[in-house]
Amino acid sequence: MMFVWFLLPESLPHERRSMVKVKFQGPQLGEMVKALSTPIGFLLILAFLHSFGLANFEGIFGMYAQLRYDYDEATIGLILTVVAVVSTIVQGALTCIATRRWGDGKVIKISLIASVFGFAAMLLAQNLLMVILMTGLFVFSNAMIRPGVSSLISKRTVHGQGMAMGLNNSYMSLGRIVGPLWAGVALDINLGFPYITGAVIMLVGFIASLFFLPREEAVAQAETISME
Repeated sequence: MMFVWFLLPESLPHERRSMVKVKFQGPQLGEMVKALSTPIGFLLILAFLHSFGLANFEGIFGMYAQLRYDYDEATIGLILTVVAVVSTIVQGALTCIATRRWGDGKVIKISLIASVFGFAAMLLAQNLLMVILMTGLFVFSNAMIRPGVSSLISKRTVHGQGMAMGLNNSYMSLGRIVGPLWAGVALDINLGFPYITGAVIMLVGFIASLFFLPREEAVAQAETISME
């Protein structure tokens, strides 16, 4: 924070800065609903679905591993460390390479369908090595969705990038609230239900993206041609 405060230059020129004081406002649910009818509406739904599906994994994994495999805290911590390392590598290095080569839309679609199989694979793991491998596979496939969705939202927004990113974070936060609540209920019904429903959510997102994301790609291609 100190480095940012003293060393990061302000990018917005004085003539474009607002002098109007705005009072703090609580959650603006009406604005969230209205945003669904804008060009980024489907992307916001994707942000929610991804966050909801991922929360089905993160929010319940410790209890799931303890109940199914009788793992202790150290073992669960080891698995989650692998999750963090894989996620960091994918988002920090591989996502940029993939989006440059195939575009945000294709990367999102591939990641969504791969996440479906990732959820299913976690249910098939029988020992610690397989749990680590299958969990790592799921995270590897899932980690590219969020950067891809955020990138498309920033490109397609008509609200300004600050508001668009705020809406994106709002829908992701909503998914992180609802996801663990559902995962807890599903776990009480059956150990595999949180991951089965996670797979279903990812599948719904993938099928929907086949119809809606091509439009996003067409707009992006048209803009590239016009700039050339």
